[in-house]
Amino acid sequence: MARTGERWTYAAAQTARVAFYGAHYLAARVIARDAFKSIEKPAHPIPAFGAMLKAMRALFAQDWANVEAGLYPAPFDWKRDMRRAMASVNFLTDIPKVAERRKRHGHSDVGGKGEGLPRYYRQNFHFQTDGYLSENSAQLYDFQVEALFGGTADAMRRQAYVPLARALQGRDAKRTTLLDIGAGTGQFLRFVKSVQPQLKTIALDLSEPYLARARRTLKTGVPTQFVEAAAEAMPLSDKSIDMAVSIFLFHELPPKVRVSVAREIARVLKPGGIFVLADTIQYGDVPEFEGLIDVFPELLHEPYYSSFAKSDLDAMFARNGMERVERDIAYLTKVTVFRKKGAVRAKRKRAAK
Repeated sequence: MARTGERWTYAAAQTARVAFYGAHYLAARVIARDAFKSIEKPAHPIPAFGAMLKAMRALFAQDWANVEAGLYPAPFDWKRDMRRAMASVNFLTDIPKVAERRKRHGHSDVGGKGEGLPRYYRQNFHFQTDGYLSENSAQLYDFQVEALFGGTADAMRRQAYVPLARALQGRDAKRTTLLDIGAGTGQFLRFVKSVQPQLKTIALDLSEPYLARARRTLKTGVPTQFVEAAAEAMPLSDKSIDMAVSIFLFHELPPKVRVSVAREIARVLKPGGIFVLADTIQYGDVPEFEGLIDVFPELLHEPYYSSFAKSDLDAMFARNGMERVERDIAYLTKVTVFRKKGAVRAKRKRAAK
């Protein structure tokens, strides 16, 4: 009975989230209607609303199945949700600025911020104010993402934890290190630490304001190490990381940088270590949603998205000694797990000695 009540509470909470953030998405469309009108007809049809709702329900069903399987507790965090909801006014106030910036193709309006950072990073991704380079941007980001995905972003992120949870079974969390590449405001690690407070974690990101917010977010369990650095040049030792994750980062990397990041991940992972890549679906993953893939980079400034949507991730990681061992679709997110080769060979060598 207790679990049944918890399930109904979960369903009600997710329904409220979709209604709340979906309303903000629709408000953004109304305020920025000229931007939507100017989009060229996509190569693929835009999915029907019913198909989107069906996929959302499948995501929430999987999320709850993970709870029932004991992979993580029911995701009730009312205080955080209330604090995030308070960003509503700031979100709505910022939309006209985003729309105006899109109209004049103002994707480099960062006001001199980010000096010394890679050029590809010093721009207004999504046409958002200040890009990733200000405290104001860091305060708005999580609300913006939830509104963009109609209240499903957190549930999609949680699916990236599933392979990590399985890999952690039977391991000593205190002796295991998880690296979050492009950790942003620390929301994913916040969730991880709520489940595995003793896990050693590293939050790596290029944005000092976002890392500053992550520091305020990640205060529980074993202290998190914060590293302000580019993913293509991580100041970490070879074979020092047990597992790594990256969420919604790869589609914002230029193709050559993407390749360099894959190489860096393979370098820092221990043999047998896993890398969980959670990012947007690509062409061929969900054919009925390919119209969304067509319009997303045009609607919001995503200069490297189209190339990512067509890239061969398996081949890119295979060149660096990593093989795909798992893949799952979670609404508009694909979770792919790669394992670094070499663990079996290392065990055989120890046995021979």
